[in-house]
Amino acid sequence: MKLLAIVGTNADFSYNRFLEQFMARRYQDQAEIEVYEIADLPPFKKEAQPDSKVEEFKNKIREADGVIFATPEYDHGIPSSLKSAMEWTGSHAQGNANVMKMKPAMVLGTSYGIQGASRAQEEMREILLSPDQSANVLPGNEVLIGHAADKFDKNTGDLLDQETIHAIDLAFSNFVKFVEQTQK
Repeated sequence: MKLLAIVGTNADFSYNRFLEQFMARRYQDQAEIEVYEIADLPPFKKEAQPDSKVEEFKNKIREADGVIFATPEYDHGIPSSLKSAMEWTGSHAQGNANVMKMKPAMVLGTSYGIQGASRAQEEMREILLSPDQSANVLPGNEVLIGHAADKFDKNTGDLLDQETIHAIDLAFSNFVKFVEQTQK
């Protein structure tokens, strides 16, 4: 199984990047997980033709059996860089976009606060379920990771909290089964 793990920020330092890297290492025996950065994507502009970075991004999604989004929460929503990246994949973009249509998607995230990027995750699910994206999001498969600075080793990126690891294990297992079912 081939999964694309999209880091939902263009920040140089990100606990969500640590989260995606942790998942790629931990579940390497269950799936090939490529961690993908959106930092080099140009801002979406409806009139613009997609450049090579945008085409690469869309092709990575097309080639994946499923997509995992890890998003931080900025001002109670997803970062503008993630919103812009998703606009390149929607039906309103030029160049045969609509790449998320019926693509299995998982959303999770971590933040410094107590709510674990809950509002950003909800916004991301709404975007994925919109007619412009039409992704296939497994309902109820949530992982809210609050107090990120206390749960990750800032130097190594290792996730240290066993309760959080267990929650991710369960959500990832559910997602793998979901992807397998959609492939049948």
